[in-house]
Amino acid sequence: MNRILIVVFTVVAWGFMPLAVPAGPAHFQYKLSPNQVWIGTMSSQTETTFMGKKDINRSKSIIEYRVSKGPKRGWISLIAKIKSQKTGSGQSGGQMDLSKLTFFADMHTSGEIRNIRHEGNPMPPPDPSMPPEMKAMYAQSSNMMAEAYKNMVFWFPEIPEDGLMPGDEFDVTRKMGMGGGGMGMQSQTVMKQVFTLEEIVEGLAYFTVKDRSITKTEGIAGGKANTKTAGKGETVFDIEIGMWTDLTVKSRSKVKMSGVPGMANMDQEVLSITKYEMEQK
Repeated sequence: MNRILIVVFTVVAWGFMPLAVPAGPAHFQYKLSPNQVWIGTMSSQTETTFMGKKDINRSKSIIEYRVSKGPKRGWISLIAKIKSQKTGSGQSGGQMDLSKLTFFADMHTSGEIRNIRHEGNPMPPPDPSMPPEMKAMYAQSSNMMAEAYKNMVFWFPEIPEDGLMPGDEFDVTRKMGMGGGGMGMQSQTVMKQVFTLEEIVEGLAYFTVKDRSITKTEGIAGGKANTKTAGKGETVFDIEIGMWTDLTVKSRSKVKMSGVPGMANMDQEVLSITKYEMEQK
């Protein structure tokens, strides 16, 4: 009789227990809102091998993002400034003052970026006696520098609107260009990143990252260079605050240079580690 009662009570208890529902896909979106201030830190280390010699460079950039109301629902506007940049020696790079640059963009909750522009000139004032042609090239160099850092400042990958479950992946393709206009050096890059969701633990989504890129550059001392880069890494997205907390990628690049007057074709290898960190101020 006791055994029968135990079975009956067990069945009744099961009847009152909530049914286990499989967890559905997690939805990701950026949750930036007006009046927020975010601080981004980008650290990099590059090891370049050229003609049998190795050179290691380190840098660290601090970027401040101020958030304001966007042009329409689901959008915010960003004003970003590079507050500081230091090399491995602890000094700012060269004669450039990157703090003079200000970047602007509109950003959707998905991470789509529009209306990117910049103001300011990081280069020191040109010599008044400089010929007009040289001044034009000087101005172009300043613009190229800003274009290069624009991609570093607005690095946030666009996230799919559909939910993701562990094992799902999404990819991001970026096309970036610098220079042009018939003067000096110009460069075109196509980069593809693949993010794979590994797991979600206590509101933190852990992804692995793979990226591939091809860069074609012309106007390097009269020659050109083709660069192929492959990398992999990992990143963490905080679902509650709606932002990547860190992204680290290790990559290897192979550079083939050709057409440089007086020099044979040359190959160059670059190993790099790049890390982004974001925190709300």
